[in-house]
Amino acid sequence: MDGFDIPADCDDNNANINPGKPEIPYNGVDDDCNANTRDNDLDIDGFDIPADCDDTNPNINPGKPEIPYNGIDDDCNANTRDNDLDIDGFDIPADCDDNNADINPGKPEIPYNGIDDDCNPDTRENDVDLDGFDIPGDCNDNNADINPGKPEIPYNGIDDDCNPDTRENDLDLDGFNFPADCNDNNADINPGAQEVPDNMIDENCDGIIVITNSTNEDMNSFKISIYPNPTNNYINIISDIDIEYINVYNSMGKFIGYYPDQKNLDVSTFNNGIYIVLLFDKRGIIFKKFFTKI
Repeated sequence: MDGFDIPADCDDNNANINPGKPEIPYNGVDDDCNANTRDNDLDIDGFDIPADCDDTNPNINPGKPEIPYNGIDDDCNANTRDNDLDIDGFDIPADCDDNNADINPGKPEIPYNGIDDDCNPDTRENDVDLDGFDIPGDCNDNNADINPGKPEIPYNGIDDDCNPDTRENDLDLDGFNFPADCNDNNADINPGAQEVPDNMIDENCDGIIVITNSTNEDMNSFKISIYPNPTNNYINIISDIDIEYINVYNSMGKFIGYYPDQKNLDVSTFNNGIYIVLLFDKRGIIFKKFFTKI
């Protein structure tokens, strides 16, 4: 008694099945008695429920490729990754390269490789010392005082200006290095030069100014002493010459320190050994002394 007769009513024993009823998808019953009304594969993509995980969208089914990062299970396969494709534990957009497990916010930045390893554009990739110069132009990118914009400081054993052609020693090109060369700005003064008597210049850098006239009051008046010697913490320099500055070198000739206008030097941090003291007076004369650190 559903008001429909056979053959229009395709099941005259069930009042819920007749041409007046809506089709209920996926129940396997021709509810509306219309074979053309779809009971499955409603989006007509060739895939039925449950294989088709969205039967209202023909672009979602097991035959479609997964489109990463759209939040949709395009291929109806929960095991196909939609994010974190490199399985490093980080999703896009935090992971700036989701195809490389070595690039993510958990990785340290590796300088100079041209890659944003830690996915942080604020982490410096070059010019780590912020001196305005990049590697390879900057030969020491961990020290802002070493770059092509800095002047070369002679005798410190450092390529301050990142130019190997700038001389670090033997500035006068006489073949002798400081401190063996006691005046590295004058090629006529070095350990290989001939001493000229009575000119108040130590041409051969042996620490002795040759005076042929024993009555020369100037030479006889030079008094320089260092005490205590040996020492373990400081030295005092007693002299009546007008000292402009003092340079100290170890026994191998390595520059240790520059002391302008000082006569009391703290040597407590020096290693034990023999040290060379070069005293420069205001006339350009250089005097050499030694002390021992114990």
